[in-house]
Amino acid sequence: MKMSETLRMVVVLTSISILSGASLAVVDSVTKEKINVNKQYALNKGLKKMMPDADNFKKEDIKSNEKIIAIYRAVKGDTIIGWGFHLKGSGFSDKIEIIVAANNRITRLLGFEVLEQKETPGLGDNMKKENFRKQFKGLSINTKIGFIKNRMPEKGSNKIQALSAATYSTRYLLDIINNNIENIKKIDKIKDITGGEK
Repeated sequence: MKMSETLRMVVVLTSISILSGASLAVVDSVTKEKINVNKQYALNKGLKKMMPDADNFKKEDIKSNEKIIAIYRAVKGDTIIGWGFHLKGSGFSDKIEIIVAANNRITRLLGFEVLEQKETPGLGDNMKKENFRKQFKGLSINTKIGFIKNRMPEKGSNKIQALSAATYSTRYLLDIINNNIENIKKIDKIKDITGGEK
């Protein structure tokens, strides 16, 4: 008995869909693993760049969430010389993923590196540039970091100059840094290590 034309088409299309779905799953699995390896490499490289004196970066056993992905203790011998925070948050166009380095008491920034962003090319994506990022080195994180537009801030103001024509990207980036570090400093384990207020 011959299979009807309609049934034959259904069988063929179903088979193609199943094979396509399986192929996509395999490709996604392989590429996701490679992306994660590359991201971890970039993270380690960034931490070392911001804290070159560290012998090792020990990942803290702290439950991560969608914004605070991981916390790293930068150590030289047995001494903590700084901290690294793998953070993520909303940007103007899409998510922004960064690593931030702070001193051993989590009172001052040592810098930040961009791991992933999809901000507007030539505007918001200028957050990756060294001239913009170097403004953050040495800023206090005991108070929120602010920004001003179109000129360099006064020394000691704890502000940075916003990205030209990308105020929203600047604001979102500062929200990721300010809000997450404030929350990190409230974690009991971190307070115990840094001697922060209970």
